[in-house]
Amino acid sequence: MSWLLKRKARVEPIKAVSNASSMTSLTPSQLDLAIRDMLSINPPRNRSEEYCRGNPITSSGKRKQLVKMTSIVMIPVVVLTGLTANTFFTTFTNYINSSQIRDILLYSVELGKVIHFLQEERDMSALYLSDLGRSRSKSLLLQRYPETDRALEKLPFWTTGPTLIRPEFQSKDKFLSYLNRHRYELDTLNQTVTQELEMYTSLIRVFITWLYSAITEAQSGFIWRSLVAYQEVIIAKEYMGLERALGTIFYMEGRFPSQDIYLWFSESQDVANETFLSARRYSDLVAALYNKNIEGNEMLLVVLGRMRAEIRRNDRGGIGSFKTAEFWFNNMTRYMDLLLETQKELAVEITQVLDERQASNLQKMVAISVVFVCVFILCPVIIYAVYSLTNEIQKYSITLADRTKALNKEKKRTDTLLYQMLPKSVADQLKQNEVVTAENFNEATIFFSDIQGFTQISARSSPIQVVEMLNSLYSCFDERIAVYDVYKVETIGDAYMVVSGVPKKNGKRHAAEIGTMALDLLDCIRRLEIPHLPGTKFKLRIGCHSGPVVAGVVGSKMPRYCLFGETVSIAAKMESLGKPGRIHISQVTYEALLTLGGFTVEPREDDCTLETFRTYWLVHREGMPRKNHGSGRYSSGESSDEESKQQFEDEEDCIRDSHRGKASNIM
Repeated sequence: MSWLLKRKARVEPIKAVSNASSMTSLTPSQLDLAIRDMLSINPPRNRSEEYCRGNPITSSGKRKQLVKMTSIVMIPVVVLTGLTANTFFTTFTNYINSSQIRDILLYSVELGKVIHFLQEERDMSALYLSDLGRSRSKSLLLQRYPETDRALEKLPFWTTGPTLIRPEFQSKDKFLSYLNRHRYELDTLNQTVTQELEMYTSLIRVFITWLYSAITEAQSGFIWRSLVAYQEVIIAKEYMGLERALGTIFYMEGRFPSQDIYLWFSESQDVANETFLSARRYSDLVAALYNKNIEGNEMLLVVLGRMRAEIRRNDRGGIGSFKTAEFWFNNMTRYMDLLLETQKELAVEITQVLDERQASNLQKMVAISVVFVCVFILCPVIIYAVYSLTNEIQKYSITLADRTKALNKEKKRTDTLLYQMLPKSVADQLKQNEVVTAENFNEATIFFSDIQGFTQISARSSPIQVVEMLNSLYSCFDERIAVYDVYKVETIGDAYMVVSGVPKKNGKRHAAEIGTMALDLLDCIRRLEIPHLPGTKFKLRIGCHSGPVVAGVVGSKMPRYCLFGETVSIAAKMESLGKPGRIHISQVTYEALLTLGGFTVEPREDDCTLETFRTYWLVHREGMPRKNHGSGRYSSGESSDEESKQQFEDEEDCIRDSHRGKASNIM
């Protein structure tokens, strides 16, 4: 009693005590176990697990708990930092790519200007070399040279590398020297117009290759369609330049010098038209800018269309005209200038888009940098807050564990008592304040047993001896039935009631579970003697019956889990009409065991029957040691006269009970 009062004083102290006294009411090991139990933590199984968990009441354990708590908080911070860093890196990469694309675009603009002025120089050289125009086009040709030189000087860089096979392209100075030498030797080289066109065209094609390489290497991403359209406009202008030069030859001579020149003109015209159409398909901006620039110059398109058709027909009859050639050249130049304006405006639009993208990326990088700074500033604050919070929680957990230990002990004791009174599933429902309604079970097997001659034994025994006798018997029973799928309903005096299939349904196995259990219990009592009557063994009568039952909780003060139905009454009758050392089963249980197989059953041959149904003796199950149940009697030191008298009394009881009718419900 003093121990109980001491434990009670720990849960509810009579007078106030300090935190220190509360914390020291348990030893460190007990306190550690209490905290682990309160937090539902299993004890460590090895040293590595103990090292990871730590003892929460030691300094090292507190540090480990702090590290874990900090890690939990820092994981999202680290993830956020990683995501922010990834976003920053992606944005920075986009910013660099946009800068590179912008530089390449500016380079392409300057390269396009070089190509444009080389085209004009090529066409004027072709006009100069024609038979009729040499004296009148010299001044026009000389005006083109400085424009080409200025465009070359404005190139931001000069492409070099192993792919440059031609020596004149090794550097900008070498190219200018080569070009100037060709200009000076133009009158002495005695080149034909076709050779001059081919020479300049080969130079222009190298610059176009540079343009292709620059745009291809650029990681254009979102703006690639506009860049391709820009490139297509430059290519279209190149072929239109060839068309202009070859058309000039046609008008200067009144015909094409050869069929190959005519085919060259036709090819250049067709490729120029298709390339420019492709540019407008790639970017709607090209079409919009072109339509804006061509507005007010519709007559120019009409004139060029008429002259192109005339050149295609090739039917001037060899009558050349410098004036007509110059008119064609000037109109084509005006048209190409419109395309050049479209090209420049497209470059401006692309540059604006890139500038906006760069500004947006720069804003993102600034915002992300601010987030980075905030994270780095908040990390120490978070760590300190977690440290303080963890320290307070540890102090409180130690105080709480002392009180929770006693409370959990009482709770477990209460639960143990409750689970002994009621099935676990039913008890859990009652603990959760749920209404437990009666449930119907279509299939179950009920087991009844009692001690033969219990009244006579009790009459010559003291109450303490009777209690010790029943305790030894039922302790053996309780230990054995724990391995079977059965539920112990109750014990009243020497009566022992067990059911299978209730409250947990087990299909068709209920009869087999009860049958096997009954055979096991008979084997158990063979080695069991009455404690206060040495040499005297228990004589057990067992009865079993299968059928439907209704189960439910009865009462509110002391609730009991009871079974109701005719099956209960018949099972009780089977027990009362049985014989010591035998297992008396009904027709229904017999059929259930027969269906399952593996059991040895004998029909009852005497006149004791249950109304109109036959009953049987359960003798053996395959796999269990066979015992001799033939007579149903045990050698207990009694004389043969006493055995005959007992057998006569049993037969009278059987005949008398067979006329009683159905017994009332036991439960």
